[in-house]
Amino acid sequence: MEGNEYVYRIRPLVVPGLAFIILYPIIVGALSYLLNLPELYLRIFSWIYIVSTIFLLLTWLTARSKRIIVEGNIIVFRSIFGRQILEPKDIRKASFYWVSRSEEVVQIRAGKKIYYLSNLYFPFNELLTDLEQFILNHNIRSNLASHYGTE
Repeated sequence: MEGNEYVYRIRPLVVPGLAFIILYPIIVGALSYLLNLPELYLRIFSWIYIVSTIFLLLTWLTARSKRIIVEGNIIVFRSIFGRQILEPKDIRKASFYWVSRSEEVVQIRAGKKIYYLSNLYFPFNELLTDLEQFILNHNIRSNLASHYGTE
């Protein structure tokens, strides 16, 4: 594919996840030592830790594999779970929103699916520029003009 490719940044996910993976056993071990917890509680806490760690690793793996490719006539969302190809005829509306801390989010409605794009994709400014050009070139319904105050 010749289009621009944008990757999902996983750094915001790694730090809290690593903190949980490291601190949880220390805290549970300290509580177990101080409060003399029964073995049943330790088993429950161990299963919570194991299941949470597996979900964190799957989340990291999914985030690491997420990609968006914007080409002339299509937008491709890729991850380890598959690939979604959006053509202009599939997209019902693209909405641009400002959220807390002046961050911008793009919502793309395609059929019954909704895709959200945020600053977790790198480089986000270039992705926004490509999306704006895609929307304008294919006359997709959006709030682009009112969002940027050009209306």
